[in-house]
Amino acid sequence: MDIERLMVAAEQGNVGAQTLLGMFYLDGIGVERSYPLALRWLSSAADQGAPRAIVNLGAMYEQGLGVEQDMDEAIRLYEQAAGRNEFMAFILLARIHVDGRGRLADQRKAAEWYRQALALEHAGMESPELDEARQFLQKTGLDREH
Repeated sequence: MDIERLMVAAEQGNVGAQTLLGMFYLDGIGVERSYPLALRWLSSAADQGAPRAIVNLGAMYEQGLGVEQDMDEAIRLYEQAAGRNEFMAFILLARIHVDGRGRLADQRKAAEWYRQALALEHAGMESPELDEARQFLQKTGLDREH
C-alpha cells in the first residue's frame, strides 16, 4: 500500500482513503501507530457516514484508545454503524450485550444483533464472527426465536 498516495487522497476528502488511513494508524499497519491520527482520519470519514470508520471509532471509545473510555459513546457509534448494515457493528453490539458491558446483560438483545449479522451472510461466507453468532444462538436456544 502506498501510504503517500493514500494520504493525498485522504486529504482531498476521499472517504475510503480516510477510513483506511485511520485504520492503519489505529493498528500500526504500514505506519507507526498513532491514536491521534487514527482519531483524526476515522472521525473525518465517520462524519461523512462511512460505516467502517464509525465502527472503528466506536472501538477507540470502547477501549479508550487515544480518547477517554466511554462505553455509551461506543454503543452509540456501533448502533449508528449497525444502522448502515456494518457487519462488525452487529457483532460488537452482541458482545456488549452478552458481557453486560456498558449496560445490563441482555441475552435476547445479543441474539437480535447476532441474527442481524447472520442476515448479512453471503452464500459460502465463513468467519469466526459468524461461527460465534451461530454458536451463541444454539447454546442459548435463541436460534428458534424470531
